[in-house]
Amino acid sequence: MDVGIAYLPKHYFSNKPDAGGHFPFAIEGTASYVFDIHDFYLPECDENFVLLWMKNIKAYPIYFCSEILSSWKEEYEKDCEEANVYYKYLFQSPQLTVAVTEIQNEKQFQEIFPWFITMGTSNEIVVWSANKDVFSVEQREWTGNWDGKITETIVVKVEPDASIFWIGYDGTSIAVLSNNPQFSTYENICGTLPDFINPTQWELE
Repeated sequence: MDVGIAYLPKHYFSNKPDAGGHFPFAIEGTASYVFDIHDFYLPECDENFVLLWMKNIKAYPIYFCSEILSSWKEEYEKDCEEANVYYKYLFQSPQLTVAVTEIQNEKQFQEIFPWFITMGTSNEIVVWSANKDVFSVEQREWTGNWDGKITETIVVKVEPDASIFWIGYDGTSIAVLSNNPQFSTYENICGTLPDFINPTQWELE
């Protein structure tokens, strides 16, 4: 499986949520390493790609923060309960719910991650954190397509040992914000990926 990898220059992103840009959630704290893995379509990827990547970096427990459309909510709850997966709601409206879902092991990941692929490729926010729940919902001012709008927003706290992953628009990338040295160089990133991944380094201006 071929992928491209590029570190994102600072001007590509902001701590403010950016509608249509990097990142559509607010960021508290600083990430030393910000990069993008791209050139794939997540629904068509090897189903073990993200599963094995998370295993390699010892990410469990994994905390997914996601936007769930009201039409999905009942079925999502049912699937979580059948898989013995804990979830909680940070925000609810008639149209949309923001949930944090705790994934403890690979079996739970296999059962629930297809939901996050569906959400992410539908351009609902799907962001997850290795080892720690770092999510909240607060009023924040947006940039980008919603410039100046103030609304309830997912907030991600990037702590000193954090690794945060976001499914990019249309499910064609995964962006990472991290302070973990395992992502400090292109070679280190490649060393975390499953063996069947064939990476190419990209340079962004």
